[in-house]
Amino acid sequence: MSHCSVRLSLALVLAAALAAPGLALADVAVTHPFVGVTHIQRTQVSPRLLSMHIIQIDLKAPGIRFLVTPPGGPMDTVKETTRQFLTREGAQIAVNAHYFEPWPPPNPDTGAADLVGLAASEGKVCSPFDASPPKPYAIRPNAPALNIDAANRATIVHRNMSDPAGRTVAEPVTLYNAVAGNEQILTGGENTAGAGSWHNTLNPHTVIGLAPASVLVIFTVDGRRPGVSGGMTAREVADLLRSDYGVTDAINLDGGGSTTLCMADPVPRVVNVPCGINNAAGTERAVGSNLAVFATRPEPAAATPPVAGILIVCLLAGGALTILVWHRMKRRSPSAGAGQP
Repeated sequence: MSHCSVRLSLALVLAAALAAPGLALADVAVTHPFVGVTHIQRTQVSPRLLSMHIIQIDLKAPGIRFLVTPPGGPMDTVKETTRQFLTREGAQIAVNAHYFEPWPPPNPDTGAADLVGLAASEGKVCSPFDASPPKPYAIRPNAPALNIDAANRATIVHRNMSDPAGRTVAEPVTLYNAVAGNEQILTGGENTAGAGSWHNTLNPHTVIGLAPASVLVIFTVDGRRPGVSGGMTAREVADLLRSDYGVTDAINLDGGGSTTLCMADPVPRVVNVPCGINNAAGTERAVGSNLAVFATRPEPAAATPPVAGILIVCLLAGGALTILVWHRMKRRSPSAGAGQP
């Protein structure tokens, strides 16, 4: 059922609302735009008006692969919008990833970006772990990252403390495509989001996480739009992902005006409503890195005639056959009055 859409009323999701009374659902639309990909568009009215997107990716599905912005320019990468990255790479889904410096951008802006935290693109490590990150009120030292290897095995990775360069990890995995944020907000099913004032500010968020059965979850929530979507705290995001989508481990990526989710279905478009330039709704920010998802389109389902139509066709065909047989039998049989004077 590709591109099917299912809308659930508040009454139909009352059980979910009771399970998480502070995060009651208002409306959910579910589509399956690509093989192994589920897109959930969700809005709700409690604890405030919110607009969210959840992308669930089956890492074992055929055709799924990933790409992080490759290294380039005089720093780590060259900035571009998420939609530009999606279009340039010919991907099907893309989302913003790393925090980056300098921020605010210089004037004039050269486009060069220094990524904060571990970054790898198809095996090339272009940014190390950061033991003394900028903006320490928001970004934790040596914040964990999420690595997706060439076989689509996804793992939360931590700095190898015996490596002074900060370019290797403690886990026995090969770095391939890795993204880092400011902190890990879910760790083994526990909410580990920060409790400081910055973390408790309502903001747009971009989060990437892991759920059982090899499912990768990408989450965005819009914010800074009173009356439309007020944003969430990191702890609220962690609670929602854990309770409603089974996420056990999650990394909070760059958010705020950077939060952007794009999809090519088939034309590249921005799925959420970013506030990238001066908090203006619908404006896109050039960011330091993005994560692309490549996927295949589902085969179109064969048209299935309606049951009523099938019955009518069968009845008409059966009736025509009966009439034809009757006429042939009548032509071969002698008439009722044959042989009489």
